[in-house]
Amino acid sequence: MVAYYLVGHSIELTLKSYLFAKGYKLSDLRNSKKYGHCLSSLLDECRKRKIGREVKLSKAEIAAIHLLNDVYKTKRFEYLEYGMYRLPGYLFTRDVAEKLVNGLARYAMNSPFNQSKQSDALKARSSV
Repeated sequence: MVAYYLVGHSIELTLKSYLFAKGYKLSDLRNSKKYGHCLSSLLDECRKRKIGREVKLSKAEIAAIHLLNDVYKTKRFEYLEYGMYRLPGYLFTRDVAEKLVNGLARYAMNSPFNQSKQSDALKARSSV
C-alpha cells in the first residue's frame, strides 16, 4: 500500500507542477474543492491544457490514473482501512508515473512562467 501511495503522490505532484508551470496559483492547486488530492481532476485539467504535447498517455494509462484516484484521493493509503481495493497493476502504474515525470521535467523547468519565478528568486537572494 505504501508503494501505491508513493506512486499516487508522484503523479499528483507531477500534474500539479505542470499546471503550476502553466500559471496556476498554488492556492488553487491546493484547494480541496478544485483539485486537492484528486488525480482525476488534475489529469482532466492537464488534458485541457494540452499535456499531450509534452507526454502522450494511452487510454490504459489514463484509466490507471483514474482507477488509482478512487483510493488515493480518500487517503486510504495513508490511513489504511481494511477491505477490498480495486487498483491498477502496480508496475504499470509506476511506469505511468515515471513516464509523466520524465515527460514533464524539461517542460516544467523551462516554462516561461517558471523561468521568471527562478529569476525573481535569484534577484531576491542576491539583494540579501
